[in-house]
Amino acid sequence: TLVVIQPASLPNGRLVVISHGLWDAPASFEGWARHLASHGYTVVLPMHPGSDQEQQRAMLAGEAPPPTPDELRLRPMDVSAVLDAIQAGQLAGLQGVSAQTTVVVGHSWGAITALQLAGGRSSSAPLRQHCGDFKNPERTLSWLLQCSFVSAADAPPQPDSRVKSVVAVSPPIGLLFSPEAAQGIQARVLLVSGSRDWVVPPDPEALAPFSQSPAQGHQMVLADGGDHFNLRAPAQATKPAVLSPLILAWVNGTFIAGAQAQR
Repeated sequence: TLVVIQPASLPNGRLVVISHGLWDAPASFEGWARHLASHGYTVVLPMHPGSDQEQQRAMLAGEAPPPTPDELRLRPMDVSAVLDAIQAGQLAGLQGVSAQTTVVVGHSWGAITALQLAGGRSSSAPLRQHCGDFKNPERTLSWLLQCSFVSAADAPPQPDSRVKSVVAVSPPIGLLFSPEAAQGIQARVLLVSGSRDWVVPPDPEALAPFSQSPAQGHQMVLADGGDHFNLRAPAQATKPAVLSPLILAWVNGTFIAGAQAQR
């Protein structure tokens, strides 16, 4: 299932994909998508069926178990399948859109997905070392999600060469990606964290991983007053989506840079 938001006029044929977080949905990010579409971009927002709002409803109703660790592998495959379908001309109305250069924007678990597509490789080693340490002063709520990935974290990386840059908003990566993970990233990364995010705190979930990554043109933004939910952009929001101009500027920069956007 996809939500597709296209420009009302002057389409530029360029593609952005937005990946939602755990138990979330495309509707939470239509504000970003509509802002990008108003500047000519076609935006596709896939539903990740193993970890979306319907999965949460089924789980809470006792109809399904929690998301399995295998979702760590399946989510990047969802996005790559969308790019394949666009390239093959299989999605109605998107025949004039190029997937060869794509920007992926993700929130929370969707940000993990974006980083995997950029070439980031997860590892079980830090998970096995820290997940059982319940007195660790750096333990965060996001460890509940990250530690559920122990059995799947050592799977091969899943980079997609069509993904030239990513925007990772509030990614829970402090344990999931070891310092060596950044070495394999092939696309430019904009990492965004909210200063008041108690689910995925910027320290250690963003500041530490960013400080350990090589200087390859990656950028980090700390959103003052941002928490894990108010940086999203719901379709029916009464206030402007605070990150929309930042995301647009990053996307514009990716296409201006061309081949230089990638290492």
